[in-house]
Amino acid sequence: MELLKLKKGFTLIELLVVIAIIGILAALIIVSLSNARGRAQDTQRKNNARNIDSALAQYYVDQTTNAYPQVAGTEAADGVPIGTATACTAPLDTLVGTTGYLSQHTACGDPTGLAHRYATAGTGARYSIAWQLANQAEGVVTSGNGVYAVASGAVAIGGAHTPDFTVDSGIGGARAFVTYGPQ
Repeated sequence: MELLKLKKGFTLIELLVVIAIIGILAALIIVSLSNARGRAQDTQRKNNARNIDSALAQYYVDQTTNAYPQVAGTEAADGVPIGTATACTAPLDTLVGTTGYLSQHTACGDPTGLAHRYATAGTGARYSIAWQLANQAEGVVTSGNGVYAVASGAVAIGGAHTPDFTVDSGIGGARAFVTYGPQ
């Protein structure tokens, strides 16, 4: 009689199937959250670039020489790193602090370590800012401010200024959000 008694509970195979399904769902959620974090960081990078772009426009108007902060020497083409997460480095440091263009709390850099560069042309009459993006699948534009494919080191931005953000700058071969002026 006891052999015919039904046992209540789950078999080992049923438990393993449920655990496998839970594991798959957890992996999908983690991937989804990491993609959302990258998109959020890209949005912050774009906002930082726009803030610096606005500050540069005001700086240009305020200067008697009608020039943007200049990058000198051989770094003019490749640009210079924009700064740390809390401060701009030269030559953009002229925008921060008591000048009223950018506050100390405006992030000029990228805490995730992606490349970000500022370059000027000639005597500071034109500039470009490029921020490498985490989302490398984002669509590209062919003119104006926006996402560009920095293939083989050059960013072509409508002929206004074509900085050579080379592979040495850390941006080459990647998607970057580029602002430039004047347009």
